[in-house]
Amino acid sequence: MIRFISLDMDGTLVNSRFVEKVWMEGMPRLYAEKSGLDFAAAKEYVVGEYMKIGSDHLEWYDLRYWIDKFELKIGRDELLELYEDEIETYPEVQEVLDILSESYKLVVTSNAAREFISIELDGLADYFCETFSATSDFREVKKSPMLYSAVCAALGARPFEVMHIGDHYNYDYESPLQAGLDALFLDRRSMRSGSEVVGDLLEAVELICN
Repeated sequence: MIRFISLDMDGTLVNSRFVEKVWMEGMPRLYAEKSGLDFAAAKEYVVGEYMKIGSDHLEWYDLRYWIDKFELKIGRDELLELYEDEIETYPEVQEVLDILSESYKLVVTSNAAREFISIELDGLADYFCETFSATSDFREVKKSPMLYSAVCAALGARPFEVMHIGDHYNYDYESPLQAGLDALFLDRRSMRSGSEVVGDLLEAVELICN
């Protein structure tokens, strides 16, 4: 029997606008001000440095690492706060959390660094008994089956007592299944079909409750 429902963050609870603004506007803009480059040139340089590291390394996700690398005169939290007005939950999220929290314990399992999770969950945090960051808590760059096993252990739950819902087919659907969890794939772009594919979180609620 399912006791816990785990939800991904970006693309599942909130859209990606905030994250994109921080990395693709905030960091280049600050580097442009420091270096004297125009924004386009600064962005090209900053993104090029991102790509040299790549998403298979923890530094890719570490805001403080990049602030230090580019020698920017700003704190990590201050940078995030510049764009907090860009945080936007999907329209059905509040209703879905109200429904699910009546019968299940809810957790967040995200690839995002913990500082992003904390600010993006502002206003929603009370719904969740735990939040897990693959990069900050487990030092993993992707949500592997081992990570989901670790999440279950931290919750004191057996894998079949946990369902995960997220929008990345490999890391939010295949990985939890491989770890023995139940899972639903959230496909907001309607690219896939199947009995465990949902177009939004209300569809997930219908499947779970029925």
